[in-house]
Amino acid sequence: MSSSSRLSSSPACTMDIQLLDDKMNEARSKFERACQQIVLLDQKIKDLEVRYKRAVKNKKNSFRYNLRLRLSVVTGVKMMYHHYASTKAEELARLRRQIPQTESSDY
Repeated sequence: MSSSSRLSSSPACTMDIQLLDDKMNEARSKFERACQQIVLLDQKIKDLEVRYKRAVKNKKNSFRYNLRLRLSVVTGVKMMYHHYASTKAEELARLRRQIPQTESSDY
């Protein structure tokens, strides 16, 4: 019975490894995309800060208010991307810990 259970579990373990590998690739892709978005948002924040400082210097209060609101929103979006990226990084770490355990249990 043990030899037949080994034979039947081997393809299942291979499928599990493939599934974990697919999940890792998906999580890595989402993590990298989130990091790219964070870089873009950083640039957007810098641009808005330059425009805000220019509005302060030129005493354009209506522009200052709108720019301050936009800065607040973009900063909030960036923080949410940071949270999402850290979640994906934790998921990647968890999946990486599972793969060696699955591979070592095959042998």
